[in-house]
Amino acid sequence: MNDAESLEFIRRYFDVVFGKHDPDVLDEYLAEDYFDDDIGDPHEDHIQNSKEYLKEMFRQSPTLGVDVHKAVTQDDVISAYLDWYVRENDEKRVIMKGVAIFVMRGQKIVKRHTFLYFHE
Repeated sequence: MNDAESLEFIRRYFDVVFGKHDPDVLDEYLAEDYFDDDIGDPHEDHIQNSKEYLKEMFRQSPTLGVDVHKAVTQDDVISAYLDWYVRENDEKRVIMKGVAIFVMRGQKIVKRHTFLYFHE
C-alpha cells in the first residue's frame, strides 16, 4: 500500500468501527493471529478482548469517534495520526491524540500499538 491507500484503509476501518460503533466488524479487518500490544497477554484472545473493550467504551461514551488525519506507510507498516473525540452540543471535543502503528498482512491488521501524546 502507498500512503493514499493506507489513509483510505485506516479511515474506512475507523469509520466502520467508531462511526457505526460496530466492534464485530473487527473480524473483517483483523488477522486470525492478531496481536494487540496494548493487551499484551499472549494467552488472551486479542480479537475478543478488543471487541469487549470497544463495547464498554461505546457504552460509556456513545458519541465517541475518531478522526484520521494522516497515514504514512513503510513496507507493511502503517502509522496513522488520530484524534479521538466526543460530540457535545453538536461540537467535537478532542479527548485523546495519538499515533497508531498497524502491521499489515495484505488487507488484514496483524498487530497494533497506539502511542498517546495527549489524553484529557
